[in-house]
Order: sequence, then structure tokens, then C-alpha cells
Amino acid sequence: MLVALVGLQDTTVVAHRPGTDGAAVSVRVGGALVYMHDAETVSAVARTWNASRGAVRLLPREGDAKRVEPLRGVADPAVMVELSDGPVVFASLERPPGRNSYLRVALGRVMFDVRDLGAYQSTKAAFHRAEELAATAFLPVREVSAREQAACAAARAFAVPASLVRRTSSTPRPAASGARAAARSSRSAAQRAV
Repeated sequence: MLVALVGLQDTTVVAHRPGTDGAAVSVRVGGALVYMHDAETVSAVARTWNASRGAVRLLPREGDAKRVEPLRGVADPAVMVELSDGPVVFASLERPPGRNSYLRVALGRVMFDVRDLGAYQSTKAAFHRAEELAATAFLPVREVSAREQAACAAARAFAVPASLVRRTSSTPRPAASGARAAARSSRSAAQRAV
């Protein structure tokens, strides 16, 4: 999906469910909504926008507003994308002969077509703000044991869905004792009887 950006952009940056396993940071740029589910993804996206600042000097001060004028009888397109676990993100400056340069920034399958300085600066500022929010929105990354890393690598190699990979704990569970063990055993037997 191609999203054309001309002029200062209306942006919103929000941290959703901060401090939980389901935390996310979202950036809305016009009709495009980008949800990012981990701090590394937010940083990768912000770095992509920052790395483009050298090429930005070739963008025009003002873009052609006709590129984003609404069409009669057609609603403006809207797009939502969810990014996590190191998605494909990159930027490239396009310099067509005899026309203004423009910047293309890809976030997964969404391509931002940045046509002028205002569009670049306002959108870059939004993703910079997202990076600031990500520092407190996401839980600290838990150290993964060598055993868990090996299990995940094997699951990827054999294309086993992550939901089927059994996580192990480094501390053994205490054995059930007395009444708890008897209750659990009788519940299991009752379930098997049904």
C-alpha cells in the first residue's frame, strides 16, 4: 500500500497497555496507523527515518498538493500495519529526471511516499516520539536460556508454530502435596470418566 505524504502531517503517537505483555506503541500519520509491538522494532523504524536526514536536503520545500487531493465519490484510503520482530524497514531517495526528488520509506508492506520537507519532518518527529515512549512502554526483555534458544531454533528449523513450543522454567515446580495432589488426581479421574 502506498501512502502519499505532502505537507505537515497530522500525527498521533500512543502507548497502549504500557508495562504489560501486550504493550504496543502506535503512530498514526494521516490515514496510516502503524502498531509496533516491541522496542527493537520501534528503534529500527525510528533509525530508518533518522538515517534519511542526509537525503532530505534534496526534497522540495513544498510538494504538489494535487497528489493528495480527495477524489469525488472516493473515500481517502486508510491502512493499518502491525510490526514486530525485526520487520523489513528501509528508505530510498528517488530522483526522477526533470521532476522533484522524493523519499520512499517502507515499513513492511506499507510504503510512505514522502514528497516534501514538511511531510518528512513531521513524520520523523512522530516516530522519534514513539521511540521515547517505547523506553517505558515495554517490559524489560527477559534473558533466554541456552535451552530455550535451542528449542526455538529447532522449532523455526522444523516450522513448528511458536504456540506449540513448550517453554521450560529454570526452577522446578514444587511437587503437589497432600490434599492438593488428591484433589487434582480426583479431578483428572472425573474428567476422564466423562
